[in-house]
Amino acid sequence: MAKQGTADRLTALCLLFFALLFSGCVRLSDRTPPEPWHEAYRPINDEASAEFINQALALAVKEFGPPAIPVNKVVLRRSRRTPEARRYALREDISMTSCVDRANGVFVVLIGVDPGQENYYALLGHECAHLINPYITDWYMEGMATVFSEQVCAALEKDWGDWKRRFSRSRHEPYALSYRMMRDVQAAFPEDYPALVRCVLPRAGDGDWQRIDIDRWIGSLPAGRQAEAVEIIRPYAKPLRKSTGPQYDFTPPSYAK
Repeated sequence: MAKQGTADRLTALCLLFFALLFSGCVRLSDRTPPEPWHEAYRPINDEASAEFINQALALAVKEFGPPAIPVNKVVLRRSRRTPEARRYALREDISMTSCVDRANGVFVVLIGVDPGQENYYALLGHECAHLINPYITDWYMEGMATVFSEQVCAALEKDWGDWKRRFSRSRHEPYALSYRMMRDVQAAFPEDYPALVRCVLPRAGDGDWQRIDIDRWIGSLPAGRQAEAVEIIRPYAKPLRKSTGPQYDFTPPSYAK
């Protein structure tokens, strides 16, 4: 029993580490500084990063279509507080994408590691996928963002860090499971896959946040292939359901529960 308890604690710590390291639409603490809150984080003034964002966004639009909110400006920040913001209770070392001004299309991307760290572009590519719709907060979208990250890093000749090893082996970590699930969905349905970001529903009682309507997407597939999509998702449904909460939703196909 002691060994099992230790294993459970290690699993819980791993889940917490990944959730803090990168999460497409993390909800910030209520104890935030005066607006604009993102100015409490350190700016990343790096031409290579800015170029990567522009190129990654162009590739995301090519694959998924225009963003739900037109992107006119992306503010890039390292999620460490500035010296002036030390008195505020802000979460640090997280990665997230947030629309801070819908009318003018202004987005903030926080990155939880420094430029030059091995997973920097992997995280940045993941967050660029969320520019398509930063309000989708479920494991389908997280998996799609990670798949996109891998592909955009390859296309732009950037290192994908240790994510390949990490996400190919884990049997419990939800980011790994969602990555493998959506990688396989994309491989099986390359033409239909991008439409997932257009099949959305509001998260009940959760403000502007949305989730992917997987039943609607599967219903749009050719009748002879709907069961194939369900079978790809089925092995991941139970563990991802266990990883849902205020931050991420997951709704399996209605006939795969």
